[in-house]
Amino acid sequence: MDVMTQIISHVLNSSLDTIPREAIDRAKLSILDTIACAIGGSNDPIAHLARQLGALSGGKPECTVWISGEKLPSSLAVLVNATTARALDFDDTYEIAINGCHASAYNVPPALALAERDASIRGAELLSALATAIDLHIRLSRSVATNAIDTGRDNMVAVWGATAVSAKLLRVDEEKMRNAFGIAYAHAAGEFQMYEENAHTVALQQGLRARSGVESALSAIVGFNGPREPFFGKYGFYKAFEPDYGLDAIVDQLGSDYVNASISFKPWPSCRATHHGIDGLLQLREEHNFTGEDILLIELGLNERAASVVVEPRDQKWNPDDPVAARFSLPYAVAVAAQRGQVAIGDFRAEALQDPSVRRIMAATKVEIDPEINRTHGRYGNSPTTVKVKLKSGRQHFIRIDKPFGHPENPASLTDGMRKLKACAEMSMLPFSEKQLGLIGEFIDDLDKRPTLAPLFDLLVGGK
Repeated sequence: MDVMTQIISHVLNSSLDTIPREAIDRAKLSILDTIACAIGGSNDPIAHLARQLGALSGGKPECTVWISGEKLPSSLAVLVNATTARALDFDDTYEIAINGCHASAYNVPPALALAERDASIRGAELLSALATAIDLHIRLSRSVATNAIDTGRDNMVAVWGATAVSAKLLRVDEEKMRNAFGIAYAHAAGEFQMYEENAHTVALQQGLRARSGVESALSAIVGFNGPREPFFGKYGFYKAFEPDYGLDAIVDQLGSDYVNASISFKPWPSCRATHHGIDGLLQLREEHNFTGEDILLIELGLNERAASVVVEPRDQKWNPDDPVAARFSLPYAVAVAAQRGQVAIGDFRAEALQDPSVRRIMAATKVEIDPEINRTHGRYGNSPTTVKVKLKSGRQHFIRIDKPFGHPENPASLTDGMRKLKACAEMSMLPFSEKQLGLIGEFIDDLDKRPTLAPLFDLLVGGK
């Protein structure tokens, strides 16, 4: 069986009975996390723009815009919801791939939209489709061997995860699944300039690719065909864009090892490459009982690749002038942790960026490339980080963090997801009651037994 046929067969034939329990449980956390991030990001300017775009486009009122409650065509609702879920850079990520991979927030919005569009989709069907699609998305992402910082090509494979979950939930046959993947090749895109300029498209691209996945599957249903070999053909994706790739990363244990179980949960609303430093600072602060006012100097060490994202350019990272820049600033995130003993959504609001106490600590923060970390972990975008704190008293404290909280080897649970949901709800555009949040968590926890997802969508609208 050729690889393309193998991938299609894998997507079509997976079911709750064939997928490991830990992958199903992680799919539940992916759903809860994506909803939490959308609720927390709903009052962000990016989310407001996304809803305006949805309203401007309009169309058949079939799927819910989360939090605000408008109804839009499925593909447009997906665009708005996926963009909103990415607005704060709080959504979970597969950090082992060379360029990272925010698979959940690409794939959960299409899955939920199609389950709202078709109430006959059972919870078990949705979970199996989602675990399978995220697994494929990650496999394609980790197959890429080139660094987006060098090429400018960032996560171009994302559209195929959204296509897989959409086509599977639309219950297509093998031919239409192949056409959906081929059509998705026409939608494939992803660029790194958005990070260079801290552009809104960091979030919007996620919405665009999620929408493209739904539209690729729908296009196949109405009869469009696409290239039969979009991955490995003469002018397929890997030949045209990523000729230096690892085939084993796609096919090794395909169908038995679901790598969606290895996604990292994000406890703090900033780039994952800042989390090692945040975790280290918070651990030192708690263990040694100091405050921000006690700090004389913070010294951080990490690899060159992570530094290129969260340390460079230095004039911007030590003086972030907008929320997007702050989320990608290691010195800012660590200074917030040092001063406040936590890092929360409100710390990245525009009005919070000028806090003089945080600015003082940020100015007293030095970041250098650690030669040993760069040697052993040079290709990783989320680098181990050393944290040294020098206090005014003369005391010094040091820690190295390799696997911060949320890493698959330091994992979060659905209970942690509920804590995040409640924290995100505090920043929502519209209020959510404690009871409503609890019902969301209960519904997702029991999702594999639900005959339909219809009751969930009313719970995702605030202000009731």
